[in-house]
Amino acid sequence: MNATIHADIDSGFGHLPGVEHGPPVLRPPPLLLHTEPPRIESHPLGSPRRPSLLTALLAAESPCERHRTVRGLMQTLGFDWLACGSLVRDEAGWRPAAFCTTLIDIDWLQRYFGQKHHEVDPRWREALQSSLPCIWSLDQWDDAGAAADAAGTHFGRFVADLRATGMHSGALLALPGRRTDERWLLSLLSRTPGTAWIGDAVLGQLLNLSLCLHEFYLQHTRWPQSGPVTPPEEVLNPVQRDILLQLAHGASDKQIARELQLSSHAVDYHMRQLRRRFAARNRVQLTQAAQRLARR
Repeated sequence: MNATIHADIDSGFGHLPGVEHGPPVLRPPPLLLHTEPPRIESHPLGSPRRPSLLTALLAAESPCERHRTVRGLMQTLGFDWLACGSLVRDEAGWRPAAFCTTLIDIDWLQRYFGQKHHEVDPRWREALQSSLPCIWSLDQWDDAGAAADAAGTHFGRFVADLRATGMHSGALLALPGRRTDERWLLSLLSRTPGTAWIGDAVLGQLLNLSLCLHEFYLQHTRWPQSGPVTPPEEVLNPVQRDILLQLAHGASDKQIARELQLSSHAVDYHMRQLRRRFAARNRVQLTQAAQRLARR
């Protein structure tokens, strides 16, 4: 089952402002919300001892069977929703890149990132600064007066939106990604108020679930790539490269068409694609990008 794009949400993290006159800037890709990523065949050396949960995830014959296994354990532990996804570090800090929607209400996930609630969510900061799960409850924020003091602020709106989902407590855990500039978040949410119910027994099973899902998704599926942004010149086709080289030498569209034996329509199409790829507002900026490429 291939991953399906639900929505592209501009995360707002690390976006560089456009410049009217100057070199084009690269912008990070939008956040990708997706369903279950496709499995890949692994070729382990030997037969490593695996936790029984990971063995069950690998043995599942379909995503639905795998989801039933995970949901069953979640409900046994007292959790109702599960979200997992990747973050990538750029100039502005940690930026959400790709999140799986199969075990959580997608409407909430779209609102959470669409309203940029992750920018004020204190759970992210705590989880990213620790190797332990961030155990949280709305009661803690209420008792501290944080939600009341923040009424009318972005944090206040985040708390109100979270409360409206019916979720009152949970755990958030940050784990390593595939690269040093990538982290992987797993969030479990529950309708149960308070945190007293998340004792050592629940915490131990929570860690087992988190680590097994982390291992499964990162090592046994094609988890969507999350950046950093690929330089535009590394994804050009040969025709686009030839057009840029002609442009770098000052050729007009007609001259490019004649030199490369292309129709004017084809040249116009590729020029639009190149402007989009290099985030160039006009021909001058695209020419500057072409000249930089020609000097390499």
